[in-house]
Amino acid sequence: MSAPVELIYFSATGTTRRTLEAVARTLGPDEVTRTDLTSPGELETISSPEQGLAVIGVPVYAGRVAPPAAERLRKHVYGDGRPAALVVLYGNRDYEDALLELKDIAEDLGFIPVAGAAFIGEHSYATPEKPVAEGRPDLDDEKLAEEYGRRIREKLSRGRPSSLPDLELPGNRPHREGTQPNEVAPETDPQRCVLCGECARSCPMGAITVTDEVVTEALKCVMCCACTRICPFDARSLTHERVEGFRDMLTTKFSARNEPELFV
Repeated sequence: MSAPVELIYFSATGTTRRTLEAVARTLGPDEVTRTDLTSPGELETISSPEQGLAVIGVPVYAGRVAPPAAERLRKHVYGDGRPAALVVLYGNRDYEDALLELKDIAEDLGFIPVAGAAFIGEHSYATPEKPVAEGRPDLDDEKLAEEYGRRIREKLSRGRPSSLPDLELPGNRPHREGTQPNEVAPETDPQRCVLCGECARSCPMGAITVTDEVVTEALKCVMCCACTRICPFDARSLTHERVEGFRDMLTTKFSARNEPELFV
């Protein structure tokens, strides 16, 4: 009987969750539990197993672990000496210090990091007109995620996690400066909006309220763009000039395909 596996993730647009599910397919667990840190309404019900492997996945924001993911990990997740495999998802630009930062967080929480990986997901700012890592993670990415799972399983078969060499990962300490709160957020086209509330339900920050209009608290928004992707009527969009400038930079400098990196 194999040990249980806990998938722990913050995944506003689903790319991190999909990658972790692919990793789990080749770990061979008898039981998989899922700890979803994305929805603020479900955080107080989190209860992690006391044994087995944790696979922790987070998105990268500006070369760092996404701030809400870091905050919710620290508040709601405990390692209890369990081994952990780490995953960061970035939008084809660079993951910089994020993977090393995730290792630091995991160790602070009592995990023993045994593996790390950086995968690519479609950038949250991507649009059909300005695609960035369109459709990723794709089938090739999922195959590498499955390979990551196989390598983790083989590594853990060598002995106790505490006896394995320390996991070395790229990145710098102190970590680079991350994102700061701002007043930029997606906007709603009232001519298209039918007040269905899908945007509010998708928002991981609880920043959207729908009554007889849609109101977005910009200072709460982390610009994950989950609301723009889920809206069935294309009523939500993020078109601020700063974001448009960043989109132009991404499509100009980071259109070449990056490949996942595995550290096992």
